[in-house]
Amino acid sequence: MILARAMHSRLREIGGAWLMPVTLSGDLAACAQTNSSGAVQRAAAADILWLPAQATLKEDGAGPVLIRNGRSIYVDGSGAVAFGIAVNCDDVARDITEHFAPTEWRPRSTQYLNPQLATSFSSGCQPHGGGVTPLGSTVPPEPYIEWRGEWENARGDIVSYVVGGTGQQQVGYAGYIPRLVVDSVKRKLGR
Repeated sequence: MILARAMHSRLREIGGAWLMPVTLSGDLAACAQTNSSGAVQRAAAADILWLPAQATLKEDGAGPVLIRNGRSIYVDGSGAVAFGIAVNCDDVARDITEHFAPTEWRPRSTQYLNPQLATSFSSGCQPHGGGVTPLGSTVPPEPYIEWRGEWENARGDIVSYVVGGTGQQQVGYAGYIPRLVVDSVKRKLGR
């Protein structure tokens, strides 16, 4: 993901005319080399990032090299999807957790990038910050609620979901991080 953002910034410096050929060449390479690890990673990110039926896709501003099934795929094989959903936080968290329960993915007790912080499997959705007050409103703020879940498979790939909002209006972001990226980040962080 970090590499994808750097590449996107560099492409912006070079000029927008390069973005289309680079994107198209990635799509063509994926079609031509269906057995390559890059194509497998792209398929993995798009297939693994599940959303509840009520979710609506949101635009991902991180600059993917490819979008497949509404999921942003980055040059390093990682992927992400941003979404909105009109369901309370606890119900969204339960749906996501139930989806991954019968799969190869096992819940992580701590956050991948913040290992000193727990995931939300045991605590559920919790107030985060002071709340949200609509502009011009004199009504007390409604608490902002947030939930974070992460899973890891036997290969060391990670899937993470963050859901937050007020009442029945939640937004979320899910990410898929292949083991090569996980290992690279850990080395850079000295872990």
